[in-house]
Amino acid sequence: MSSLDLEDIAAALADQTDYGHRWLINPKTGEIVFWTSDTGIDGQTAVDLNEVDLLCIDPLPPYIWYQDMADFGAQLSDERAGQRLARALQGTGAFRRFKAARSSGSPITRSSPMPLRALSRRAPGAQRAVTLDR
Repeated sequence: MSSLDLEDIAAALADQTDYGHRWLINPKTGEIVFWTSDTGIDGQTAVDLNEVDLLCIDPLPPYIWYQDMADFGAQLSDERAGQRLARALQGTGAFRRFKAARSSGSPITRSSPMPLRALSRRAPGAQRAVTLDR
């Protein structure tokens, strides 16, 4: 298998839209492709997922992203910023509030992006975090 594009894998794991599309990986080459029900893999020809020798990459469930946000806030050296993020995570709308707090111009915005951080932390045991199915 050739090298994997971690940014593409992170995008696939983070894609929560589920509007008739899937991210697929070629298990032999590691190539990531984007499939839609209307335009298939090549962007022009519809193809059934059962007809291709590719594996689906299922997005990480929201509770994984939530825990990453909580861990991120807890690890900040700026206690006040960490408390602000912890408050943002309370109740409905936590993802939206966390994003708003993170992009508010505070020192938090200089931190690494969450999806790549989450992926890199789980990479050694990726079979636990990534569900591959046909």
